[in-house]
Amino acid sequence: MNSKGTFPLKIIFFCLLLNVSCNGPAEKKSPQKLALENIISGKELSKKHCQRCHLYPEPPELDTKTWERSVLPLMGRLFGVYEAEVPRSKILEGAINRKSVEKLHMFPEKPGISSEDWQKIKAYYLAEAPVTLDQTIWDENKITHLEGFEMVEPEENGKLHNITFLKTDSNHKGIFVGSASGERGSLAILNSDNKISQMIPLPSAPTDIAFGKDELSITLAGSLRLSLGKNKFGDLITLFRNPGELQYSSFRKFLSQLNRPVQTVFEDINGNGLTDILVAEFGYYTGALTLFENTGNPEQPYKKTTLKNVAGAIHTDVQDMNGDGKKDIITLFSQGDEGISIFYNEGEGQFTEERILRFPPTYGSVSFDLVDFNQDGHLDILYGNGDNGDYPPISKPYHGLRIFENDGENNFKQVYFFPMNGVNKCAAADFDQDGQLEIVAVAYFPDFGLTQRQDFVYLKQEAPYIYTPKILEAKLDARWITFEIGDIDLDGDLDLLLGSNGKYYSKPPTSAEIKKPKGPLLILKNQMKRK
Repeated sequence: MNSKGTFPLKIIFFCLLLNVSCNGPAEKKSPQKLALENIISGKELSKKHCQRCHLYPEPPELDTKTWERSVLPLMGRLFGVYEAEVPRSKILEGAINRKSVEKLHMFPEKPGISSEDWQKIKAYYLAEAPVTLDQTIWDENKITHLEGFEMVEPEENGKLHNITFLKTDSNHKGIFVGSASGERGSLAILNSDNKISQMIPLPSAPTDIAFGKDELSITLAGSLRLSLGKNKFGDLITLFRNPGELQYSSFRKFLSQLNRPVQTVFEDINGNGLTDILVAEFGYYTGALTLFENTGNPEQPYKKTTLKNVAGAIHTDVQDMNGDGKKDIITLFSQGDEGISIFYNEGEGQFTEERILRFPPTYGSVSFDLVDFNQDGHLDILYGNGDNGDYPPISKPYHGLRIFENDGENNFKQVYFFPMNGVNKCAAADFDQDGQLEIVAVAYFPDFGLTQRQDFVYLKQEAPYIYTPKILEAKLDARWITFEIGDIDLDGDLDLLLGSNGKYYSKPPTSAEIKKPKGPLLILKNQMKRK
């Protein structure tokens, strides 16, 4: 929808009054011609200034209200243009690492653009943006209910809090549930009977876990939700238990001063037989993707290498992407310059980055999965974008799930798109054991104004890149934020765990069909048998 209001034109005419030439008589131009020239100038200026750090954001990617009230003010701050009610000092109070932000001159003390040019850029975006964006409406005739799974709610579900991650491990035979309650966090360990065997309080919200024989490595976010002057750094800690015991009874802090870390990967990346540590710090203004190489030297056990010193590292994987026998690092970055990079392992701690996919800063990249969809021996990419938490959420027709096919040389081409507003996680797996991959996704920012729920989807593959969408028949008062795939009941097939963080917020009148779970965890046990 491209209808425009009158407010942007008022801005244009106001800017024209400020730009009257004082250098002698000027050509008399009609208001229409003056407005057109100002829009063209604003476009040229936006092309010059607004793609230095990321892909150029086109005006139709957001509605006028979001541009005016949220995004343009944020953009202005990066040029040193501040609103009267939000001075530079107040912005710096919101940083996790204020010293780094000031050192990087992220928010200049003096404007880096003239007031005239900035007004022209603003006028251009407001004049060219639509009043509203198109909604993502699923075709109800093509949607069916998910079958073949038994819905199970753990008996002690009510003891769990808002979920931040879910993990299973075949050796530990249980479910590990990370939760947050206010500024504090917790880790619940469920045994094979889905009962809580231990509840461990944590100083902040956990975002990831890695398993050792008698230890658990926990990634702690620090401040999950940010506030002025009160933001905490994140940590990486290790929980220990004595051999033969079930309970974890001690801990050690391994890393600190982390900028909202969201994932930690333990992998022998340098090939010396020792486990290295890869940390993705999503951060806020500052963040990083950092490798800690295990040297085997007790005096200096880890060598720190910052692979990329930017905020937004949200998910990472380790695979040999070019077949040279060395493990490469694949990472999705959000927060402005969005995209997926391969850090090719050159050996001896050296890596070369290649941006294989790049997305506009409005996309809200959140998730990817490396899978071989076409079974040609090369890893393809399942990608999800739906983060909508930087400003009041709006429906975006470009939110959803995409498959990028690998040509064998790590050139990726989009071959599939499924629209899904507010996607937060996606993954592919063969649930029915027919040799084809299904896709699962959840949305934390769905369009709550729709009568049709669009916060969970199971895409059943019918043919290459042709899928039938299936949804849950039961309408649950749960706001899904994550899921985990694993053989929960150890019967040889893959089950599905769903985790919620908060209640489902529905604008239409609440229906009697809404079911209220006792807690935030739901288990979908796979009942399908191999044909």
